[in-house]
Order: sequence, then C-alpha cells, then structure tokens
Amino acid sequence: MFSNTVLRVLLAVTAGLYYIAFGCSLYEKKMPILKKLKYGFWAAGAFGNAVAIVNNYFYNGHVPFVSIFQVLIVLGICFVPFYLYLTYICRCRGYFSVFSFASAIVMTGTAVMETNPESYYPPALQSPFFIPHVLVYMISYCLGAVAFLLIVMSFIRKDKCMEFERTAYCCIRTMFPFMTSGMFLGAVWADQVWGDFWSWDIKENWALVTWLIFVLYLHCYRRKPLKKYTRILVILGFVGIVVTFFFVNVMNNTTSVHVYS
Repeated sequence: MFSNTVLRVLLAVTAGLYYIAFGCSLYEKKMPILKKLKYGFWAAGAFGNAVAIVNNYFYNGHVPFVSIFQVLIVLGICFVPFYLYLTYICRCRGYFSVFSFASAIVMTGTAVMETNPESYYPPALQSPFFIPHVLVYMISYCLGAVAFLLIVMSFIRKDKCMEFERTAYCCIRTMFPFMTSGMFLGAVWADQVWGDFWSWDIKENWALVTWLIFVLYLHCYRRKPLKKYTRILVILGFVGIVVTFFFVNVMNNTTSVHVYS
C-alpha cells in the first residue's frame, strides 16, 4: 500500500501520461510516429490508473467506490473500454483525443483532491445493490461526458458538426439504459435500506432531472423539427450529471442520505 505522497505522485504521473497521449493525437498528422506512441502513453496511464485502484482496494479491504475520490479514480480508466466500444462496435473512429482528454481531466481532479484512500464503509453500503448501482452510473457518466465533449467540438468544428452529433447520439443511446438501470437499482436498494423507494432527497431529485433531460434529448433527436435543440440538451444533461455527482458534497448537505457519496 502506498503512502499518501506516493499515491499523489502516481495520480499526477497517470494524469500526465493521459495528457501526453492527448497531445500525441493532436500532432499525429505532422509526425506519424505519434500515432503509435499515443496508444503506448494511454496504456501506460491506464496501468498507473489500475495500480491506484488496486491500492485503494487493498488499503480499505472493500470495493473502492465509497468516496468521490475513489470513484473518480475508477472513472478515469472507464474511458479506455468505451473508446474501444465506440471505435470497434459502433464504428465511430477518430475520437481518441476526446477519450484521452476526458481521462486526463478526471485524473487531474484526483491528483489535486485531498489524497486519502482510507474510507468508512457504512452499513447502508453493505448491500448487493451497491456495486452494480455505482458501476452503471459510472458507465452512464463516462458516456455522458464524452457526448458533451463531442457537442463542444461540434461548435468548434462546424464542418464536422453532423458527424459529432451522430457520435454523441451513439454515446447517449448507449448511456441511457445504464442511467435508467442505475435509478432502478437505487430505488430497490433504498427500499431495502430505508424502507422507501423514493425520498425526494436532493441527489435523487437531480438524478431524476438529468434522466428527464436525456429522455427529452432522445425524443428531440428523432423529431426533425426538434432536432435543433439536441445540442443544448446534451449540455444541460452534462450539467445535470455534474450537479448530481458533486452537489451534495459541495453544499455539505448533512441531511441527505447520500452525503457519503
């Protein structure tokens, strides 16, 4: 197990490797050798990411999903398999820079946070629903973040606007069942722990708002007169994700049952 100092250095190096991979993807047309090197740097970053996850697991003796710090470390590596999914299953190629940049940003967040791998494992989390609930939400947040970056790029590269929008739709279409499953599993888990499927907790409310925004997005995308609103809905949906993920902690709302998350 690493000390806090060593762990902080590992996270910073991991973020740096992701940034180098991102930089290589930007200049690979001028220097073809960078096309191969970018995968090596990203793989090295993913390895460091995995080491940090394993360290957190052995430090605490349970799945490292309890705190935002732990979840962000796992989230950083989630972009790797979804890049492969988007490239080889959805056939949406040429988006390495988006995924490597997303990994770098997330790991930068962990490197500047208070590095404390130790966490309390409250009884409410000791449920068979805990791990699948967190995993499906991490998948949905990962894909939602990529969709947001693609929409931002569609404003910058107007010549490829339609292509970016189609790829963002592929991400959200894949993301939506996971987000829906996360809400369902959370409701079943809440009934098991607190005796009620829904308590109008602030985090639950924002999760519902975010889900509704993406429902509206999917509706508008398939209706030609409404399709012009889809880009703003993706941005609003990402804002909802950020608020849902961080709001309770930033506001220090101790009355929330999700205050530990």
